[in-house]
Amino acid sequence: MTMLFIGARNLWRSKLRLVLVAGLIGVPFFLLLVMQSIGDAVQRQTEILKQNVNNTLQLRARGSMGHVNMVGNEDILPQDALAKIKAIAHVARAEPYLLAMTPTEGHNFAMIVGVDPQDTRRLESHGEAGNPKILFGRDLTDEDRGKRVAIIGQGVAKWAGIKPEDVGRATLTLDLKRTHPVIFALDRPPVTLTVAGIYASGYVFGDMQLFMPINTFREVYGIAEGISWLYVRADSAANLPAVERQLRTMLGDIADIISPTTVAEFQTTATAAVQRLAAGGIGLAAALMVVVVFFVMLLVVRERAWEIGTFKALGASDSGIVASFLTEAVLLCAIGALTGALLFGLWGGALAQLIFGLGITPFLPAHYTTLAATLALAPRFGSATLTVLIVASLFAALAGSAWSIRQIIRLSPMEAIRHE
Repeated sequence: MTMLFIGARNLWRSKLRLVLVAGLIGVPFFLLLVMQSIGDAVQRQTEILKQNVNNTLQLRARGSMGHVNMVGNEDILPQDALAKIKAIAHVARAEPYLLAMTPTEGHNFAMIVGVDPQDTRRLESHGEAGNPKILFGRDLTDEDRGKRVAIIGQGVAKWAGIKPEDVGRATLTLDLKRTHPVIFALDRPPVTLTVAGIYASGYVFGDMQLFMPINTFREVYGIAEGISWLYVRADSAANLPAVERQLRTMLGDIADIISPTTVAEFQTTATAAVQRLAAGGIGLAAALMVVVVFFVMLLVVRERAWEIGTFKALGASDSGIVASFLTEAVLLCAIGALTGALLFGLWGGALAQLIFGLGITPFLPAHYTTLAATLALAPRFGSATLTVLIVASLFAALAGSAWSIRQIIRLSPMEAIRHE
């Protein structure tokens, strides 16, 4: 116990060195926490998809994409399909959508989606759930039903020249007579919508969408009845096959029923790529910790060679001396961990966004390049974070001190005196 106390006391022998070393060790701890937060955020996004997509089926008119102005794909489901589906056992929710397209620039286009304000804002391209993250302004509310108001993806906002500070006042006009190689004109007047919010979806095509209340969509496009897409959510993933069988029996002759594949794709592309890169960053941070501790402890042992020799000459055991130096190394790493945690609490969220954008986004599939904006990358502290800090501190102290411990054991009192 005496040697442990000596090790703890030695930590304060040079306060300047303590501050410098704590800072040097704190930086890789900070990097470790940032990379861990990125990996955790993507994993949480995956779990959200599992909970909201794996138990959901998508229905649309047989052989049609269900867009009301898409060439050859304008057929939609009959309105009474909604009531029939709600009567099926184990159906927790049925969410109707109406879809249209509007030209943007060149041969590109944006998706116009009519949705009930209480339902999920899904990405038209993949049917991903989890309501896209509102970056500026607000989401649709019950009070918006029937009003000419919309939320738009950041891609649409960029195309339309709508800036964040203009949200709530800015408007976007849809010209239903404009055509496109896959869009036919509708003989209806243009409509101007007030932009209530700008969202980020995490998916390039998902950011090229506009959501408006579904009854507003019916008024604008003249669709009194019918449904483009219908999302049917079972009360559990276990009951999804039974719901699907009933749907095929009831609507199989008029509807295509699409089982969920989004989560599997997200896991094998975005999640896997981010987790690999996060693991690489954590490994790099751990290596940096070990290098710093290695050089610091090597310097300490060389400085205190005479002191180590004296302890040995007075009968102190190698194990006691090693315990003293390990205590100092562990406490040094612990202070570095606290420094890193403090930095993480102050700037972790901002740096995580920066690292994701510069260091991770280039390695993601092209369609997930906007994923960072949708993730909750704010610093989180919990039992998992505490465990990471403790394990990393012990690892860095032991691995970084290994060579110095070997030198301590091999050093004899005579060599120490001769060295001095």
